[in-house]
Amino acid sequence: MIYAVHNTENTSDAINMDTLKLAEVLAPKMSDDVDPLMYLLNMHLTNDTLTEFWPETMSFKYSNRYKKKSVDVNILGSLIFFNGRAFDAMQGLLSSYGEFLKIEVEGDVSYLFNPLVFGEEDLTLSEQRYFNNMPTGYKNIMFKKEDVDKKALFKSKLGGAFIYCNHEFVKAFNDHNLTGIQFTLIPDYNYKEEF
Repeated sequence: MIYAVHNTENTSDAINMDTLKLAEVLAPKMSDDVDPLMYLLNMHLTNDTLTEFWPETMSFKYSNRYKKKSVDVNILGSLIFFNGRAFDAMQGLLSSYGEFLKIEVEGDVSYLFNPLVFGEEDLTLSEQRYFNNMPTGYKNIMFKKEDVDKKALFKSKLGGAFIYCNHEFVKAFNDHNLTGIQFTLIPDYNYKEEF
């Protein structure tokens, strides 16, 4: 069984993360031929890492809505926020599926997780969507069961910045009573949500 992973309803971003400002912070450690903003915007599809550019201390502020209704895990585009409790609970399971980037949020140690594992798709059964004869995404993505069943957390090369997981991830999340994300079962390994 696999699932699409989404933030729970009425959940705001956990932290205020400005991609332009983040690019400015990372730029000094990047080579001159790399555009830091494009690097951040495309890293989901190109599977680029951030560890080598990440400063020792990276500080953020909680969003105002998050302070009123805090959660343990929060999807922020192609990154996933883990508070300290969620990191302690899920680090062992996820360490081989991406990189944890340490952050400080108003005195609290938290982490951003950059997923670095793709699930394998069946391109013959994944159907593209077109507008004026131009591809605009996919009507459906068919995952290969034998590949994704054994991956705790993965993303798709075809489906933009969506995150998927297997039952092992869902069980670990629920066993630790974590909050912030919900899971939508993908019947027959065929994801058909709107992209």
